[in-house]
Amino acid sequence: MSQLIKFTTETPSDIPQEYLDKFDISVVPLHVNHDGKDYKDGELTNQYIYDTFREKKILPSTSAVAVGEYQDFFRPFLAEGKTIIHVAMSSGISSTYQNACIAAEDLEEEGKVYVIDSKKLSLATAVLVFKGAEMAENGMAAEDIVAALEDMVPKVDNTFIITSLEFLRHGGRCSAMEAFGANLLKLKPMINMVDGSMEVEKKYRGQDLNVYLQYIEERLDGVDYDDEYVLFGNVLLDDAQKKEVIRKLKKDYDFKNIVYNDLGTVIMSHGGKGAMGVWFIRK
Repeated sequence: MSQLIKFTTETPSDIPQEYLDKFDISVVPLHVNHDGKDYKDGELTNQYIYDTFREKKILPSTSAVAVGEYQDFFRPFLAEGKTIIHVAMSSGISSTYQNACIAAEDLEEEGKVYVIDSKKLSLATAVLVFKGAEMAENGMAAEDIVAALEDMVPKVDNTFIITSLEFLRHGGRCSAMEAFGANLLKLKPMINMVDGSMEVEKKYRGQDLNVYLQYIEERLDGVDYDDEYVLFGNVLLDDAQKKEVIRKLKKDYDFKNIVYNDLGTVIMSHGGKGAMGVWFIRK
């Protein structure tokens, strides 16, 4: 990767360590408040959050990176003479983008920080970082990379499945009656990022694995997609389910890279156990 361009993002991009190392990507953590204590995103495991919820019926809440934290995060890279391209999680669900922009403006005398609103969440943000890092490796100028990524944002398919509404109900995002009815009917909502905000686009019915596989087919079959990356993330799926999803992606589609990771606290705190998504770029 170019020594003059540095890519950064936040922890909810859920980038696997292998790719953080490969592209020299640095991430800044959000704050997680859980059971009255403040943690950095990544300090608590999904299993711990799930077990605590089952025991105490409490969920974590997340808060954005503050402007001052962004400044402290960016400064060492600027001091090395690097131009920073920061790909932020969607401005429609967090103030991270706005805070990063303020920090970038305040640091103008120290160097250049470009901030991109991904209008996405989780690994849908990650794929933009990967593509941008590859452009930098090929010698593209920072301003041209930023323009190319901003053009790419609406092409990134950003959906995920929620198999239980229990976390949404306790988080105040749906009523007890809605959750009860959906669980009785085994309804699994598919959440889509529309103009940077989360909306329910469809509801599936059936056993979790069958829903996952149907969802993948409906997102990918007959679609003209960029075949470089498909990214699969999940919250506490069992090994058999993970293997079946990966087997399907390998068998039925022509992606060069299947990137897999466990999703972090942000998706866990809203979607709960069983949430999963497949992300890619449409041509």
